[in-house]
Amino acid sequence: MKRVILLSLALVMVFLVSAVAHVPAQVVLNYLPLPPQLVISGVSGTIWDGSATGVSWQRQKLGALHWQLAPLKLLTGKAEAQVRFGRGSDMQVTGRGVVGYSMSGPYAENLIASLPVEKILELTPPMPVPVELTGQVELSIKSMVYAVPYCQTGEGSVVWSTDKVITPLDELSVGPVVVDFSCQDSQITLKGDQNSQQVSSAAEVVMQANRSYQASAWFKPGNEFPGSLAEQLKWLPTPDSEGRYQFTYQGRL
Repeated sequence: MKRVILLSLALVMVFLVSAVAHVPAQVVLNYLPLPPQLVISGVSGTIWDGSATGVSWQRQKLGALHWQLAPLKLLTGKAEAQVRFGRGSDMQVTGRGVVGYSMSGPYAENLIASLPVEKILELTPPMPVPVELTGQVELSIKSMVYAVPYCQTGEGSVVWSTDKVITPLDELSVGPVVVDFSCQDSQITLKGDQNSQQVSSAAEVVMQANRSYQASAWFKPGNEFPGSLAEQLKWLPTPDSEGRYQFTYQGRL
C-alpha cells in the first residue's frame, strides 16, 4: 500500500511539473499585472522557453524578445533567464545576456547591448558645440544588482567604436573610446580614456544617488593634431607641464 501511495504521488508530481512546463506563455501573460505603458505582442512558446515578436514601452518599440528560463535556479530562490532582445527596435538596439530576480532584487549578468551613437544623441540634450558623432556603442554589464535609484552593486564597461569626430573646423581622429564603470549603493563611477595620433584624453565622473556629480578630464594634442583646431587652443587655460589641458566640472543632472 505504501509503495502504491508513493508511486501515485510521484506520478502526480510528474504530471504537475509537465503541466506547468507546457503552460503557454500567453496564458500566463494574461494574468500578470503589467503596467499600461508596457505592451507585449506576438507571444509564443512556454513560460520556460518563449518569445515575443514585439515589446513596447511608452510607445517606444523595443523589438523582439526571446527568453529561456533556468529551472535549476528556482531551487536557489532565483528566477533567471537567458534573453535575446532588440530585433526590430526603434533604437536599433540588440543585446543578449542573463537577467533574473533574487531576494536581493532584479539583477543582470554578462549582459551586452549595442546601438548606434546617433540613437543615443536623440535622447540627450543638444551639445553646446555642433559636432557629428558616428559609430556604435556597446554596453557590457559584467554584473549588476538593481536598487533604488540606480543600483546596489555593479560593474561593466562601455565601448564607443568610432574613428573620428567631425567639427565645423575639421575632423578629429580619436579611435575607440573605452569607459569602465562601477556602482556601489547607487554611487556610480566612470573612468574612460582614448588615444590616437591626433589626440589623447581621459576622464573620471562620479555620480551620487541624488544625481549630483563631479567630473575631471584632460586632453593632450598629438603630433598630428589638426592645425585648424590647434589655432583654437589659445582660448583655453594654459596646459600643464605634460601638455595636458585639464578641466573639472560639478553639478546636478
